[in-house]
Amino acid sequence: MSPPSTTTSPSAPPPSAPPPAPRSRAADALRVFGHARTAVRMVYGLDRTLFIGLLVGQALDAGVVVGIAWVGKRIIDAITHGATDGVKPALLWVAAELALIAARSLVGQSNTFAQLMLRSKLGLHVNLLILDKAARVAYARFEDPVFMNSMTQARREASARPLDLVTQLLSMTRSVLTLAGFAALLWSLGAWAIVVLVVTALPPFWAEARFANESFALQRARSLRYRRSFYLESVLTTEATVKEVKLFQLAGWLRDKYRDIIESFETEERDLARRRSIASFSLGLLASLALYGTYAWIVSQTVAGVITLGAMTLYMGVFRQGQDTLRSALSAVAKAWEDDLYMTNLDEFLAVPEEEPDAAEPLDSAAPDDRAPSLSLENVSFRYPGSAKDVLSNITLRIAPGETIALVGKNGAGKTTLIKLLVGLFRPTSGVIRVDDVDVSTLSMSALRRRVGVIFQDFARLQLSMRDNVGVGWLPAREDDVAVSAAITDGGAREIVERLKDGMETPLGRAFGGDDLSGGQWQRVALARAFMRKSRILVLDEPTAAMDAEGEHEIFQRFRDLKKDRTAILITHRFGTVRMADRIVVIDGGRIVEEGTHDALMAVGGLYARMFSLQAEGLRAG
Repeated sequence: MSPPSTTTSPSAPPPSAPPPAPRSRAADALRVFGHARTAVRMVYGLDRTLFIGLLVGQALDAGVVVGIAWVGKRIIDAITHGATDGVKPALLWVAAELALIAARSLVGQSNTFAQLMLRSKLGLHVNLLILDKAARVAYARFEDPVFMNSMTQARREASARPLDLVTQLLSMTRSVLTLAGFAALLWSLGAWAIVVLVVTALPPFWAEARFANESFALQRARSLRYRRSFYLESVLTTEATVKEVKLFQLAGWLRDKYRDIIESFETEERDLARRRSIASFSLGLLASLALYGTYAWIVSQTVAGVITLGAMTLYMGVFRQGQDTLRSALSAVAKAWEDDLYMTNLDEFLAVPEEEPDAAEPLDSAAPDDRAPSLSLENVSFRYPGSAKDVLSNITLRIAPGETIALVGKNGAGKTTLIKLLVGLFRPTSGVIRVDDVDVSTLSMSALRRRVGVIFQDFARLQLSMRDNVGVGWLPAREDDVAVSAAITDGGAREIVERLKDGMETPLGRAFGGDDLSGGQWQRVALARAFMRKSRILVLDEPTAAMDAEGEHEIFQRFRDLKKDRTAILITHRFGTVRMADRIVVIDGGRIVEEGTHDALMAVGGLYARMFSLQAEGLRAG
């Protein structure tokens, strides 16, 4: 018998994957090669001229290094033969070395310029990939700590790693070409010299590769703590939270929490650095002993007359530079391995399925509807991933075209969650939601959200201009003064604009030196943003919570006029405003427990009547 099948809500983040099975060294090598190819294609695609110039520059640098070593031998030999040949040959070789040095400097500057330009372009390219991915995944993923850790890892390191990996590959190419030239120069000394050169460079490489893996594992393990430290910094330095930090004298307590996290990082890094230093010193000392043992043999052969002074200079210089070059090549391999590990972060993040591939598509200028649609929910239930209990259970509700309903209930009853289902931020665990008898699960997120104008109680206070704060409600009309001005008037924000120094172009919020607004004024701006949207479904979640009674009355009088050609849903805890709704729906414990007009519900004497009476008594007592 086959196991039962399971289904997962499209908006729910998938469960965390189990740790990958250990791979063989061959599989690791293939993975590095795969990432290297990806990085090369990415850099080449961004600017092939700079990439090819960088490749040619590395090859020229290798040739110049070998040429300088060979010319150095010629200078010494010319000096030793100066008594018979004169000084001219030596000076010519000195001039040749000067030309090579100048050429190497020019090539080095060219390579540096190409790397800087490619790094800038690649950083933007990779960051845009990350931002595009974030725009195309479901809202529910942003409530998943596994996804947030993955995004943090990708954003922290991945933007520069593809170019770093390509740079290390080019460095390896240059080192291999240089070593090939050095090997040709050392061949006359004996094959053993090449063997010694290779063997003495391997221990430091082993140490770098080992500690690169440990460093990467350490960084990955820190993701959650990194996010906590960023959050604590934000709480201590952001205007929205610093008021309470000061009033409750939380600065020292929060600072200590932040310090504990950073000090834990320092402790881990100190331990890793200590072990890396001991290993590097010990293995480097062995390499130096081998190097100077070879030097001693070359000096003895020169004293015995077997090797010329110029040859001695060449061999000693080539052996030292060859060892440094081989170390550089192996170090580039180790760093390429480390860059590959960090590119894994980017690959894992970019591999997250895109539940909303069209979410970032630009809006058309045309309105999505020309009439008020109907809405219906049939046996809709919703449960958050990992939760054992439904937040909403078997919700069945029909809203006629042009009807206004008010959702009321206690805090936590499920009202805002229901709205998030209607606008597609979540998908129902079960049941169907329809707009004009069309199942919204068959619509793209872009098509669904074009139909809805919504303001949540925790609306965004964008640190942008007044025009942008309102105009983002319908981007195609952001530059349309008539449309923006009308939305400002509809949202009751006209008086705010008239007081701003530069009118609609005035920046809002203090983050970038703009004019700050009160909570009620910000709420009017958010209302204007909702009215800016050309959608025929309007959802207002506590739209006047920060306003005084006079401002609330004014907004709802205006709302009464504006809602005539829209289907509207209003969430409010102020029962004095719900009478304007055609119907009141009471939610309790994730279920609809009552619905009807104000008079009908008061006559029943149920939950609505009790809540209304309690609020009325509070107002009379005040």
